[in-house]
Amino acid sequence: MKKNLLFWSALVLIFTLSSCDLLQEEPPTKTQMEGVWLVNKAYDMNTGQDITPRVNFPITAFHLSSDGTIVSTAGPLMMYVVYGDSKYVNIASSIDQVFNYASLNFNGGEFFIGGGVQPRFTLEMKLEGLPGQAALTTLLEMIGIGNDYLDVVVYHKFMDVKVDFSEDYETMYWEIDDMTTAAYNSKDNQGNYVLWQGWPVNNFSKVQITMQKQVKDIRDLVEESSN
Repeated sequence: MKKNLLFWSALVLIFTLSSCDLLQEEPPTKTQMEGVWLVNKAYDMNTGQDITPRVNFPITAFHLSSDGTIVSTAGPLMMYVVYGDSKYVNIASSIDQVFNYASLNFNGGEFFIGGGVQPRFTLEMKLEGLPGQAALTTLLEMIGIGNDYLDVVVYHKFMDVKVDFSEDYETMYWEIDDMTTAAYNSKDNQGNYVLWQGWPVNNFSKVQITMQKQVKDIRDLVEESSN
């Protein structure tokens, strides 16, 4: 009887230690998020539509750095998320003039996430018109934003964005869903955040974004897509 108890106790201990090893081997989410990612599908969960062709100018890509900074061609995608399908229709014909990434001028942003394995993170995207192009204010005017809120730069922050990966970590999935909340800000002349009230923070679109890991730099991807 004692031998059986010792056997089963040892078996349970081995299983427990093995399970702990497996858990410890799962890499930190932040580390896996870093790198260059190309969006191959953007899906509007509100309308059930694949919006990828509507937001690619010419591609939608993100470069997530280890210091939490973002360089991207995601301006059109974020405009769609913030202002929704109906408003995006109004600006679709002009949006490529504001976000002309073929000139290799990109949008910036940041991402924030805790240590270890995390199911959600915070995404902040800075939207501004690119040098030499039509101003972002042109798009905001077309949407119907009042003159008091036509700031040159708006920081769109989305908290509790869901993040997941394929088993090989070559595909990353983001979801801006019902658990996600938003805050929109501009900055004063000292760099402090100031609440931007030009658009309601609860009107953003719920979207699923699927991305593939890339070995090339974001500039190379844009140049190849522009040729």
